[in-house]
Amino acid sequence: MCFAKRVNKLYNFVMTKVTLLTNIPAPYREKMHELVSEYLGGAYTVVYCAEKESDRKWKVKYGNYDKLVLSKISSNAVHNNPEVIKYLNKLNPDVVVIMGFYPTMLYAYLWSLFRAKKLIVFTDGTLQSESHLSLIHKIVRRIVFLKTSAFVGPSEASAALYESYGINKNKFYRTYLSVNNKLFINGSSIDKKFDLMFSGQFIDRKMPLFFVEIARLVKKQFGKCDVLILGNGILEKDILTLLDKYNIDYSFPGFINQEELPKYYAQSKLFLFPTVNDPWGVVVNEAMASGMPVITCSNAGVANDLVINDLNGYVLPLSEMVWVDKIVEIFNDDTTYKRLSVNAISHVQKYSFDNAAKGIVDAVNSVL
Repeated sequence: MCFAKRVNKLYNFVMTKVTLLTNIPAPYREKMHELVSEYLGGAYTVVYCAEKESDRKWKVKYGNYDKLVLSKISSNAVHNNPEVIKYLNKLNPDVVVIMGFYPTMLYAYLWSLFRAKKLIVFTDGTLQSESHLSLIHKIVRRIVFLKTSAFVGPSEASAALYESYGINKNKFYRTYLSVNNKLFINGSSIDKKFDLMFSGQFIDRKMPLFFVEIARLVKKQFGKCDVLILGNGILEKDILTLLDKYNIDYSFPGFINQEELPKYYAQSKLFLFPTVNDPWGVVVNEAMASGMPVITCSNAGVANDLVINDLNGYVLPLSEMVWVDKIVEIFNDDTTYKRLSVNAISHVQKYSFDNAAKGIVDAVNSVL
Protein backbone atom coordinates (compact mmCIF):
# COMPACT_ATOMS: atom_id res chain seq x y z
CA MET A 1 0.00 0.00 0.00
CA CYS A 2 1.46 3.35 -0.98
CA PHE A 3 2.10 6.04 1.60
CA ALA A 4 -0.66 8.35 0.35
CA LYS A 5 -3.29 5.69 1.02
CA ARG A 6 -1.70 4.37 4.19
CA VAL A 7 -1.46 7.71 5.99
CA ASN A 8 -5.20 8.26 5.83
CA LYS A 9 -5.45 5.47 8.37
CA LEU A 10 -2.77 7.02 10.56
CA TYR A 11 -3.94 10.63 10.82
CA ASN A 12 -7.18 12.40 11.58
CA PHE A 13 -6.80 14.83 8.73
CA VAL A 14 -8.73 18.08 8.61
CA MET A 15 -8.75 19.58 5.11
CA THR A 16 -5.86 22.01 4.95
CA LYS A 17 -4.79 23.91 1.86
CA VAL A 18 -1.08 23.76 1.15
CA THR A 19 0.88 25.72 -1.47
CA LEU A 20 4.48 24.86 -2.28
CA LEU A 21 6.69 27.32 -4.18
CA THR A 22 9.73 26.12 -6.11
CA ASN A 23 11.90 27.18 -9.02
CA ILE A 24 11.07 24.88 -11.97
CA PRO A 25 9.51 21.44 -12.51
CA ALA A 26 11.98 18.59 -11.95
CA PRO A 27 11.30 15.09 -13.32
CA TYR A 28 12.42 13.39 -10.11
CA ARG A 29 9.84 15.26 -7.99
CA GLU A 30 6.67 14.85 -10.07
CA LYS A 31 5.58 11.59 -8.46
CA MET A 32 6.26 13.04 -5.01
CA HIS A 33 3.91 15.95 -5.74
CA GLU A 34 1.25 13.51 -6.94
CA LEU A 35 1.41 11.54 -3.70
CA VAL A 36 1.33 14.64 -1.51
CA SER A 37 -1.70 15.92 -3.42
CA GLU A 38 -3.44 12.56 -3.07
CA TYR A 39 -2.99 12.55 0.66
CA LEU A 40 -4.12 16.16 1.04
CA GLY A 41 -7.28 15.40 -0.88
CA GLY A 42 -6.22 17.61 -3.77
CA ALA A 43 -5.79 20.67 -1.51
CA TYR A 44 -2.20 21.03 -2.69
CA THR A 45 -0.89 23.43 -5.32
CA VAL A 46 2.67 23.74 -6.59
CA VAL A 47 3.64 27.19 -7.86
CA TYR A 48 6.61 27.22 -10.21
CA CYS A 49 8.63 30.39 -10.75
CA ALA A 50 9.29 29.34 -14.33
CA GLU A 51 8.60 26.43 -16.64
CA LYS A 52 12.30 26.17 -17.50
CA GLU A 53 15.71 27.60 -16.71
CA SER A 54 17.95 28.31 -19.67
CA ASP A 55 20.65 25.84 -18.60
CA ARG A 56 18.26 22.92 -18.09
CA LYS A 57 17.06 20.61 -20.88
CA TRP A 58 14.69 18.45 -18.86
CA LYS A 59 11.53 17.27 -20.59
CA VAL A 60 9.13 16.90 -17.71
CA LYS A 61 6.09 14.65 -17.78
CA TYR A 62 3.82 16.45 -15.34
CA GLY A 63 2.13 14.56 -12.54
CA ASN A 64 -1.52 14.69 -11.58
CA TYR A 65 -1.67 17.62 -9.14
CA ASP A 66 -2.64 21.30 -9.25
CA LYS A 67 0.09 23.60 -10.50
CA LEU A 68 0.72 27.18 -11.59
CA VAL A 69 3.63 28.47 -13.67
CA LEU A 70 4.54 32.14 -13.24
CA SER A 71 6.77 32.54 -16.31
CA LYS A 72 7.78 30.58 -19.40
CA ILE A 73 11.55 30.58 -19.06
CA SER A 74 14.10 32.12 -16.73
CA SER A 75 17.52 33.19 -17.95
CA ASN A 76 19.00 32.45 -14.53
CA ALA A 77 18.20 30.75 -11.24
CA VAL A 78 17.45 33.97 -9.33
CA HIS A 79 13.68 34.08 -9.68
CA ASN A 80 11.81 37.32 -9.07
CA ASN A 81 8.05 37.00 -9.55
CA PRO A 82 6.20 39.65 -7.49
CA GLU A 83 2.93 38.49 -9.09
CA VAL A 84 3.10 35.47 -6.79
CA ILE A 85 1.30 37.62 -4.19
CA LYS A 86 -1.75 37.80 -6.45
CA TYR A 87 -1.86 34.03 -6.78
CA LEU A 88 -1.37 33.46 -3.07
CA ASN A 89 -4.31 35.77 -2.39
CA LYS A 90 -6.39 33.68 -4.76
CA LEU A 91 -5.23 30.29 -3.41
CA ASN A 92 -5.27 31.46 0.23
CA PRO A 93 -3.37 28.45 1.59
CA ASP A 94 -3.25 27.56 5.27
CA VAL A 95 0.35 26.38 4.93
CA VAL A 96 3.04 27.81 2.63
CA VAL A 97 6.12 25.77 1.75
CA ILE A 98 9.04 27.64 0.19
CA MET A 99 11.86 25.81 -1.56
CA GLY A 100 14.69 28.30 -1.46
CA PHE A 101 15.24 31.96 -0.78
CA TYR A 102 14.85 33.61 -4.17
CA PRO A 103 12.93 36.91 -4.17
CA THR A 104 9.79 35.00 -5.20
CA MET A 105 10.04 32.80 -2.11
CA LEU A 106 10.68 35.82 0.11
CA TYR A 107 7.49 37.44 -1.21
CA ALA A 108 5.68 34.25 -0.15
CA TYR A 109 7.37 34.41 3.26
CA LEU A 110 6.13 37.99 3.73
CA TRP A 111 2.65 37.00 2.58
CA SER A 112 2.51 34.18 5.13
CA LEU A 113 3.79 36.52 7.83
CA PHE A 114 1.17 39.22 7.25
CA ARG A 115 -1.63 36.68 6.76
CA ALA A 116 -0.63 34.69 9.86
CA LYS A 117 -0.22 31.48 7.85
CA LYS A 118 2.06 28.60 8.74
CA LEU A 119 5.43 28.55 6.95
CA ILE A 120 7.58 25.54 6.13
CA VAL A 121 11.07 25.89 4.66
CA PHE A 122 12.29 23.18 2.28
CA THR A 123 15.91 23.28 1.09
CA ASP A 124 18.26 20.80 -0.55
CA GLY A 125 21.21 22.80 0.78
CA THR A 126 24.03 21.54 2.98
CA LEU A 127 26.79 23.20 4.98
CA GLN A 128 29.12 22.46 2.08
CA SER A 129 26.84 23.78 -0.68
CA GLU A 130 26.04 26.97 1.25
CA SER A 131 29.55 27.65 2.54
CA HIS A 132 30.00 30.40 -0.07
CA LEU A 133 26.96 32.42 1.03
CA SER A 134 27.45 36.05 1.97
CA LEU A 135 26.61 37.43 5.39
CA ILE A 136 23.46 39.03 3.93
CA HIS A 137 22.24 35.67 2.59
CA LYS A 138 22.77 34.07 5.99
CA ILE A 139 20.99 36.91 7.79
CA VAL A 140 18.00 36.51 5.45
CA ARG A 141 17.81 32.82 6.32
CA ARG A 142 17.96 33.55 10.05
CA ILE A 143 15.12 36.06 9.73
CA VAL A 144 12.95 33.62 7.76
CA PHE A 145 13.72 30.76 10.15
CA LEU A 146 12.41 32.79 13.09
CA LYS A 147 8.88 32.50 11.67
CA THR A 148 9.22 28.99 10.26
CA SER A 149 7.19 26.22 11.89
CA ALA A 150 8.86 23.18 10.29
CA PHE A 151 11.91 22.41 8.18
CA VAL A 152 12.26 19.93 5.33
CA GLY A 153 15.30 18.58 3.49
CA PRO A 154 16.45 15.48 1.60
CA SER A 155 19.45 14.45 3.67
CA GLU A 156 21.18 14.33 7.01
CA ALA A 157 23.44 17.02 5.61
CA SER A 158 20.37 19.25 5.24
CA ALA A 159 19.49 18.58 8.86
CA ALA A 160 23.02 19.61 9.84
CA LEU A 161 22.61 22.85 7.89
CA TYR A 162 19.44 23.73 9.82
CA GLU A 163 21.12 22.83 13.11
CA SER A 164 23.92 25.27 12.31
CA TYR A 165 21.26 28.01 12.49
CA GLY A 166 20.10 26.76 15.88
CA ILE A 167 17.08 24.84 14.61
CA ASN A 168 15.92 22.01 16.86
CA LYS A 169 16.30 18.69 15.04
CA ASN A 170 12.80 17.73 16.19
CA LYS A 171 11.48 20.31 13.71
CA PHE A 172 13.27 18.62 10.79
CA TYR A 173 11.40 16.29 8.42
CA ARG A 174 13.25 14.31 5.82
CA THR A 175 11.92 14.01 2.28
CA TYR A 176 14.06 11.65 0.23
CA LEU A 177 15.29 12.62 -3.21
CA SER A 178 14.16 9.72 -5.34
CA VAL A 179 13.91 8.17 -8.78
CA ASN A 180 11.72 5.35 -10.03
CA ASN A 181 13.95 2.55 -8.75
CA LYS A 182 11.94 -0.15 -10.54
CA LEU A 183 12.72 1.33 -13.95
CA PHE A 184 16.46 1.02 -13.39
CA ILE A 185 16.78 -2.32 -11.60
CA ASN A 186 16.00 -4.38 -14.71
CA GLY A 187 19.39 -3.52 -16.14
CA SER A 188 21.43 -4.71 -13.17
CA SER A 189 22.16 -8.13 -14.70
CA ILE A 190 23.02 -6.93 -18.22
CA ASP A 191 26.59 -7.42 -19.44
CA LYS A 192 28.52 -4.19 -19.09
CA LYS A 193 29.99 -2.53 -22.19
CA PHE A 194 31.54 0.36 -20.28
CA ASP A 195 33.93 0.40 -17.36
CA LEU A 196 33.16 3.93 -16.10
CA MET A 197 30.20 6.27 -16.44
CA PHE A 198 29.67 10.00 -15.98
CA SER A 199 26.29 11.74 -16.11
CA GLY A 200 25.69 15.44 -15.47
CA GLN A 201 26.21 18.95 -16.69
CA PHE A 202 29.52 19.62 -18.42
CA ILE A 203 30.53 22.47 -16.14
CA ASP A 204 33.52 22.98 -13.85
CA ARG A 205 31.50 22.33 -10.68
CA LYS A 206 30.66 18.79 -11.86
CA MET A 207 34.33 18.04 -12.62
CA PRO A 208 33.98 16.15 -15.93
CA LEU A 209 37.66 16.83 -16.75
CA PHE A 210 38.62 15.08 -13.51
CA PHE A 211 36.59 12.11 -14.78
CA VAL A 212 38.49 12.11 -18.07
CA GLU A 213 41.82 12.18 -16.27
CA ILE A 214 40.73 9.26 -14.10
CA ALA A 215 39.78 7.33 -17.23
CA ARG A 216 43.23 8.01 -18.72
CA LEU A 217 45.03 6.77 -15.63
CA VAL A 218 42.79 3.72 -15.24
CA LYS A 219 43.51 2.75 -18.85
CA LYS A 220 47.24 3.16 -18.21
CA GLN A 221 47.13 0.98 -15.08
CA PHE A 222 44.36 -1.50 -15.93
CA GLY A 223 45.03 -1.84 -19.65
CA LYS A 224 41.67 -0.57 -20.87
CA CYS A 225 38.93 1.85 -19.91
CA ASP A 226 35.78 2.25 -21.99
CA VAL A 227 33.57 5.10 -20.82
CA LEU A 228 30.00 6.31 -21.21
CA ILE A 229 29.31 10.02 -20.85
CA LEU A 230 25.82 11.55 -20.63
CA GLY A 231 25.10 15.26 -20.42
CA ASN A 232 25.76 18.59 -22.05
CA GLY A 233 27.38 21.91 -21.30
CA ILE A 234 30.13 24.37 -22.09
CA LEU A 235 32.96 21.88 -21.49
CA GLU A 236 31.75 19.39 -24.11
CA LYS A 237 34.45 20.22 -26.67
CA ASP A 238 37.20 20.04 -24.04
CA ILE A 239 35.99 16.66 -22.82
CA LEU A 240 35.76 15.05 -26.24
CA THR A 241 39.09 16.52 -27.35
CA LEU A 242 40.85 14.99 -24.35
CA LEU A 243 39.16 11.61 -24.77
CA ASP A 244 40.33 11.52 -28.38
CA LYS A 245 43.81 12.68 -27.39
CA TYR A 246 44.11 9.92 -24.77
CA ASN A 247 42.72 7.33 -27.22
CA ILE A 248 39.97 6.35 -24.79
CA ASP A 249 37.05 4.41 -26.26
CA TYR A 250 33.87 6.26 -25.38
CA SER A 251 30.22 6.68 -26.18
CA PHE A 252 28.68 10.14 -26.04
CA PRO A 253 24.96 10.11 -26.85
CA GLY A 254 24.58 13.61 -25.38
CA PHE A 255 21.71 14.69 -23.16
CA ILE A 256 19.26 11.85 -22.51
CA ASN A 257 15.67 12.27 -21.36
CA GLN A 258 14.49 10.55 -18.20
CA GLU A 259 12.53 7.71 -19.79
CA GLU A 260 15.56 6.61 -21.84
CA LEU A 261 18.11 6.69 -19.02
CA PRO A 262 17.76 3.11 -17.67
CA LYS A 263 19.07 1.46 -20.84
CA TYR A 264 22.22 3.58 -20.66
CA TYR A 265 22.88 3.02 -16.98
CA ALA A 266 22.46 -0.71 -17.53
CA GLN A 267 25.53 -0.78 -19.79
CA SER A 268 28.04 0.53 -17.26
CA LYS A 269 30.00 -1.07 -14.44
CA LEU A 270 31.06 1.78 -12.13
CA PHE A 271 29.69 5.30 -11.67
CA LEU A 272 31.94 8.23 -10.78
CA PHE A 273 30.49 11.32 -9.13
CA PRO A 274 33.21 13.90 -8.46
CA THR A 275 31.98 17.38 -7.59
CA VAL A 276 33.20 20.67 -6.26
CA ASN A 277 29.86 21.21 -4.56
CA ASP A 278 26.55 19.36 -4.87
CA PRO A 279 23.64 19.39 -2.38
CA TRP A 280 22.71 15.84 -3.40
CA GLY A 281 23.17 14.10 -6.80
CA VAL A 282 20.09 12.32 -8.17
CA VAL A 283 22.28 10.66 -10.81
CA VAL A 284 23.67 8.59 -7.95
CA ASN A 285 20.17 7.30 -7.17
CA GLU A 286 19.86 6.27 -10.81
CA ALA A 287 23.24 4.56 -10.79
CA MET A 288 22.59 2.60 -7.61
CA ALA A 289 19.11 1.55 -8.71
CA SER A 290 20.88 0.09 -11.76
CA GLY A 291 23.22 -1.89 -9.53
CA MET A 292 26.25 0.33 -10.05
CA PRO A 293 28.61 1.01 -7.16
CA VAL A 294 29.48 4.70 -6.91
CA ILE A 295 32.67 6.55 -6.09
CA THR A 296 32.17 10.10 -4.87
CA CYS A 297 33.69 12.68 -2.52
CA SER A 298 32.66 14.45 0.67
CA ASN A 299 31.55 17.52 -1.35
CA ALA A 300 28.43 15.62 -2.44
CA GLY A 301 25.27 15.47 -0.36
CA VAL A 302 24.96 11.75 -1.14
CA ALA A 303 28.25 11.05 0.64
CA ASN A 304 27.84 8.98 3.82
CA ASP A 305 24.09 8.97 3.25
CA LEU A 306 23.21 7.25 -0.01
CA VAL A 307 26.83 6.31 -0.70
CA ILE A 308 28.19 4.42 2.30
CA ASN A 309 31.92 3.77 2.27
CA ASP A 310 32.72 0.12 1.47
CA LEU A 311 29.00 -0.82 1.52
CA ASN A 312 27.80 0.28 -1.91
CA GLY A 313 30.68 2.47 -3.06
CA TYR A 314 33.38 4.72 -1.71
CA VAL A 315 33.70 8.29 -0.45
CA LEU A 316 37.23 9.35 -1.35
CA PRO A 317 39.30 12.53 -1.33
CA LEU A 318 39.58 14.25 -4.70
CA SER A 319 42.98 12.76 -5.47
CA GLU A 320 43.36 11.21 -8.90
CA MET A 321 45.55 8.31 -7.85
CA VAL A 322 43.39 7.50 -4.82
CA TRP A 323 40.41 7.11 -7.16
CA VAL A 324 42.40 5.18 -9.76
CA ASP A 325 43.82 2.72 -7.22
CA LYS A 326 40.35 2.05 -5.80
CA ILE A 327 38.81 1.58 -9.25
CA VAL A 328 41.49 -0.88 -10.32
CA GLU A 329 41.12 -2.72 -7.00
CA ILE A 330 37.37 -3.10 -7.62
CA PHE A 331 37.87 -4.24 -11.22
CA ASN A 332 40.33 -6.90 -10.06
CA ASP A 333 38.00 -8.32 -7.40
CA ASP A 334 34.69 -9.73 -8.71
CA THR A 335 33.54 -10.66 -5.20
CA THR A 336 33.88 -7.09 -3.95
CA TYR A 337 32.19 -5.71 -7.06
CA LYS A 338 29.20 -8.03 -6.70
CA ARG A 339 28.86 -7.18 -3.01
CA LEU A 340 28.90 -3.45 -3.71
CA SER A 341 26.41 -3.87 -6.57
CA VAL A 342 23.91 -5.90 -4.53
CA ASN A 343 24.15 -3.44 -1.65
CA ALA A 344 23.65 -0.50 -4.02
CA ILE A 345 20.29 -1.87 -5.15
CA SER A 346 19.25 -2.75 -1.60
CA HIS A 347 20.26 0.54 0.02
CA VAL A 348 18.62 2.81 -2.57
CA GLN A 349 15.17 1.29 -2.04
CA LYS A 350 14.32 3.50 0.95
CA TYR A 351 14.96 6.54 -1.27
CA SER A 352 11.46 6.24 -2.67
CA PHE A 353 8.66 8.53 -3.78
CA ASP A 354 6.54 7.33 -0.85
CA ASN A 355 9.20 8.43 1.62
CA ALA A 356 9.70 11.67 -0.30
CA ALA A 357 6.02 12.51 0.08
CA LYS A 358 5.97 11.38 3.71
CA GLY A 359 8.48 14.06 4.73
CA ILE A 360 6.30 16.87 3.41
CA VAL A 361 3.09 15.40 4.79
CA ASP A 362 4.64 14.89 8.24
CA ALA A 363 5.89 18.48 8.22
CA VAL A 364 2.42 19.78 7.31
CA ASN A 365 0.78 17.71 10.05
CA SER A 366 3.29 18.97 12.58
CA VAL A 367 2.24 22.61 12.11
CA LEU A 368 -1.53 22.09 12.27
